[in-house]
Amino acid sequence: MKKIFLVIVVGIFLISGIKTVGSSEEDTTKINLIKSFTFSEPDIIQAGEYVKIQLSETEFLKRDPGKPLLPMITYSFDIPFGAKNIDIKFKPSIEQELELAQKIIPTSQVVTNSLETDKTSSALIEDESVYSSTNRYPINYYDVKITCGISLNKERVTHIILYIYPIQYAPALNKINYIKGASVEIIYNSPENKMNFQEEYDLVIIAPKKFSRILNNLVNHKNQIGTRTFLKTTEDIYKQYNGVDKPEQIKYFIKDAIETNNITYVLLVGGLKSLFYANDREHPNYGSKYWHLPVRYTNIVKTGDVTDFGALCDLYYADIYKEGGEFDDWDSNNDGMIAKWTSFPTGRDIIDFNPDVYVGRLPCVNTNQLKIVVNKIIQYETSTPNSDSWYYRMVGISGLSFELYNNQPDGEYLTDLAMNYVNDIIDEEVRVYASNADTGGPIPELKDIAKTFSNGARFVYFSGHGSPLVWVTHPANTTDVWMQRINSKDLWRFFNSKKLSVVVVGGCHDAQYNLTLYTSLKSRNLGNDRWYWTHGMPGVACFCWRMMIVPWGGAVSVVGGTGLTTSYIGDPNTLNGKLATDFFYEIGQNQAETFGAAFDGSIQKFIEENTIGLTEAHAITIWNALGDPSLKIN
Repeated sequence: MKKIFLVIVVGIFLISGIKTVGSSEEDTTKINLIKSFTFSEPDIIQAGEYVKIQLSETEFLKRDPGKPLLPMITYSFDIPFGAKNIDIKFKPSIEQELELAQKIIPTSQVVTNSLETDKTSSALIEDESVYSSTNRYPINYYDVKITCGISLNKERVTHIILYIYPIQYAPALNKINYIKGASVEIIYNSPENKMNFQEEYDLVIIAPKKFSRILNNLVNHKNQIGTRTFLKTTEDIYKQYNGVDKPEQIKYFIKDAIETNNITYVLLVGGLKSLFYANDREHPNYGSKYWHLPVRYTNIVKTGDVTDFGALCDLYYADIYKEGGEFDDWDSNNDGMIAKWTSFPTGRDIIDFNPDVYVGRLPCVNTNQLKIVVNKIIQYETSTPNSDSWYYRMVGISGLSFELYNNQPDGEYLTDLAMNYVNDIIDEEVRVYASNADTGGPIPELKDIAKTFSNGARFVYFSGHGSPLVWVTHPANTTDVWMQRINSKDLWRFFNSKKLSVVVVGGCHDAQYNLTLYTSLKSRNLGNDRWYWTHGMPGVACFCWRMMIVPWGGAVSVVGGTGLTTSYIGDPNTLNGKLATDFFYEIGQNQAETFGAAFDGSIQKFIEENTIGLTEAHAITIWNALGDPSLKIN
């Protein structure tokens, strides 16, 4: 990981320039952490009519569409879970000033992977409120985000992330002020109490009582392989726990399971109750009555060329705590709207976002779907022959999404990057690329995708465009035409039998699991099309879930978007593109052992490397894991 990152364990007195200072034995609650930084001289790089500013010690950038693109350094501290009264003191060195001959380049706009919006202009747009001002941007030399989450060794911690901006820019004056050093002091009080567990488990499965018989087979299997597991029914949760709605009742149970049973993994089991009709969202915050297991909808509005009016979000069930170890209800402004975030700062909810447990969902509509997926999980963990060649194979399926990047189609660039991350554990890389059209190799159309998938692969990564029922990409040299669309109804052609894959699907709405036959057909109406995004195409299972319920093959777990997936124009490895590639980074570079650890690790990495604005909040909350989070994949 090419960022400055350090996990601090209290009690170690000196680590890489950080001093940990405790008080006397009579008063051991207050802890001081001190860290010093030095920064290089800024490099000024010509970029057309603009200039770019770079620092040799970082590749990270402060991004906000239309605002100046500036280097950013991130630094992360882990302190004890439940630490309180956290005080951060940042002391910059003496400022230096430099006049520029040209303006600093603005951050590019965001582009979506929707089937209808790939013609976004790549022209740079300046935010006039910033570029016409003599005020410095950013206002401060640093920002901070304090979250609660899980460390690499699965301990719950308080996570402090510093976003340091050594350069400030006054656009109307066209000059920068910069610092070549800083010191940071963090003072906090240690938590008063530690959790005492009655009986420890690894995994809890939450499901309605009607699924219990089938799930007991999974519980028994998990306990036999050493994953301590128990089942909790939604009916019991509703009787025992309070909340403003049923999703919050479940979230309070998960909090109790953490504090009583030291739970690490949560498997949510249940989708809509019908294949044909359901009112999936009876309230802006949730869907409950027509669901086997209720869902949380966000009120994060992605604006721009296309608008997403909130999306399904299982991260809500994973993000239990906020600073101080307090319960995070995702309604910090108490206006009754969960996860409210618009382009206007007023009234936004302050959200932790960092997962405290690893969560995945099996959105089963009926017991037949549940049987298929439970059998896959058990088979994968008991008889997957990791000595076979297919297990050391990764497949990339992609083409041109928007533009060339590093002289290759941007989707293919992302799949190459993902393959590089897992290079040490993969022997064979199979590229089903649009650029193979001139070489005779496999291309991203149904015949070649089905054949390649049926041969078996440990990992598969689709990078392209999508809707709930379709995945597709462009040829390698143009976005004026589409290649053959892969429909969810075609996935029965995946005959990979027991050679099951862990799959990431890059494309808008491909994991949007709130479909019924009626609502998908109803999307012919343009106004409602913004809700279900199927364009009138009939279907009862989204692309990602359909891949999991293929009885004779397909996937054992899938990551995908429940809303519009995005990236910044000019850099495909941003926003949801980066969340996708970092899933493989967590497996190959951080040795994530389970599906949930890889998925949630990518979210934590994203938070550490990006300041969280509207676009970032949207990208995180629409990114969803379908599958058993405790599934051993590494």
